[in-house]
Amino acid sequence: MTSILSELHQRINAIDPVKYGKTRNFLWGNVSELSPYVSRGVISTALIRDRVLQNGHTQNERLFQQLAWRDYFQRVGQIHPDLDQKDVKHSPSHFTSNKMPLAVLEARTGIEAIDQGIKRLYDTGMMHNHMRMYVAMLVCNVAKTHWKTGAQWMFHHLKDADFASNHLSWQWVCGAFSSKLYFANQENINKYCSTKQTGTFLDVEYDQFYRMDVPQILQERADFNLDLPPVGQSLSALTHHLNWNPSADIALYHPYHLDPEWRKNEPLNRIFLWDSAWLSRFPISLKTQEFIHRLGQEIPNLIFVSGDVKSLNEHLSAQRIYTREHPHLTSDAPNNWIVDDRNWMFPGVQGFFPSFFGFWKRAEKTMK
Repeated sequence: MTSILSELHQRINAIDPVKYGKTRNFLWGNVSELSPYVSRGVISTALIRDRVLQNGHTQNERLFQQLAWRDYFQRVGQIHPDLDQKDVKHSPSHFTSNKMPLAVLEARTGIEAIDQGIKRLYDTGMMHNHMRMYVAMLVCNVAKTHWKTGAQWMFHHLKDADFASNHLSWQWVCGAFSSKLYFANQENINKYCSTKQTGTFLDVEYDQFYRMDVPQILQERADFNLDLPPVGQSLSALTHHLNWNPSADIALYHPYHLDPEWRKNEPLNRIFLWDSAWLSRFPISLKTQEFIHRLGQEIPNLIFVSGDVKSLNEHLSAQRIYTREHPHLTSDAPNNWIVDDRNWMFPGVQGFFPSFFGFWKRAEKTMK
């Protein structure tokens, strides 16, 4: 893992907060693409902030605000662990379908930038944050597909898929976690995506969006395919593994906790759990599975297992289990578990804030 960490630290050192603040909304903007590694717990928002400050950057508010959005969404996720199933603030009434527009699934909406963004998602598991808003806007507010469907589809394909950041972003776009619907017309898309399209169904003034029927190209609907769940060693065979130490306690990793520095000098059996209950609720693509597996392989002696938390604990009830907090995997942790907190950017700013602005005002005070 040293090589990956070294590369990540180089990329953090290369961050220019001023250029980031000025260009981050453009597809060609000065962004780091560190999000998959933050999402998977390899590095943290706090680490990025500290390194930027150590490098002497003072004009960093835009960058720190974007980092703080992630922590904000995670805190909301702690308060609302079922936010993938319910509207957090409002219940939009404009949805007419629970199925995806086929043109979106096949990346042939006719909006060049959006189609290219969807193809990139399929090819790489990555999508620019501004493009995610465009796609969610098209699915929820133009095609009038329920946000839950769109959020599950995008989550499935993203390498940095995190249920709080992803699902709350979709709720924000469609008005379930904000005060109004988000729209972007063709002029806006052209500006930030360096395209020159005209005459599309998005080439309208903003007040027209609220009177717009679903464009014909988006009317055909379809279900989308989900890849098979990942496979790891069975729990029953775990204690016979070559690297197993029957006298040692357990270090438990999961898809949001792959920090190679965490308790690395302690003599622990190291297990990564593909949790069956979590995967049935949040299926992930084969590309994302492979990405997670590559990260985990470089943690010395990490054993991948498949099962659920209850079964894991039954097999290992005689040993203490150390892990890191996540709402879906540790909320009902048994007594023999020691759950470390995440490396929060603002550890003292907790609880529910109805808006990011309120969260940021409190967080900003802690930095000063």
